[in-house]
Amino acid sequence: MTTLIEQLITKMGLREEPNVMEKTTELVRLLELRSTNVPLQINEYGKIVLCADLASCLLGIGFDKEQALKLSGLRRSHYLNNKRMFEKLLDLNKLASVNDICVQLGLNEVTRKAEELMTLFKAVAATEDTGTDTTHPQYAAMAVFQACRLLKKKVSKTKLMPFSNLRPTQFQQLEQQWTLMIAKHHKEGKGLASSDLDGKLKESQQENIKGQEGKKAQKPQTEDYDTWKARMLATAQARLKEQESSQSNLEA
Repeated sequence: MTTLIEQLITKMGLREEPNVMEKTTELVRLLELRSTNVPLQINEYGKIVLCADLASCLLGIGFDKEQALKLSGLRRSHYLNNKRMFEKLLDLNKLASVNDICVQLGLNEVTRKAEELMTLFKAVAATEDTGTDTTHPQYAAMAVFQACRLLKKKVSKTKLMPFSNLRPTQFQQLEQQWTLMIAKHHKEGKGLASSDLDGKLKESQQENIKGQEGKKAQKPQTEDYDTWKARMLATAQARLKEQESSQSNLEA
């Protein structure tokens, strides 16, 4: 098994990367333990390549996804579905950040612009108070895509879309929304177009904090378990003493 892992990692171009071999081996072994009751419809090559993929993601190391797909012997959809299942079995299904996506796709030169667009999006979402979950990976993926568009850097939607967890039609709709947002709020070289956008974001955050503090003030104080337990024991002991005292008086 170790020899096969080493051979596949070498073919993926990851042999010289620090800790990839060890991390991949660790994930393969852990996967075997956790998949005892979960029949995996995948061959050894696919299993090892996917674990190497996950190990590289954890270590922040980019690699050739197309080469990995060929080595796995899996169809693209089968590869992605098994990767999600492995992430769940190994408790690795964390949300992809802008930096994660840029590293894995070799787009380090657009990271700064993508982070800037994410900041813009969060500020706009806060001022509009739509209750949007800005941590969803679709927004990080779209920030990278739009950064590539603004910087005229070619990027494949096919490679980027899996990070978003969206269907093609959903991704297209989100793309249109972001294009409109950027046209309205973003100016090249000036960051955020609205000069008071940062101020509004801070105001929104302060209002949320005040609201939470208000709720805390209104909420009656709850007694922690240990305090409650001590109080109940004391009450029970007091009642027991009263009963013993009354019985002694009756006997007397």
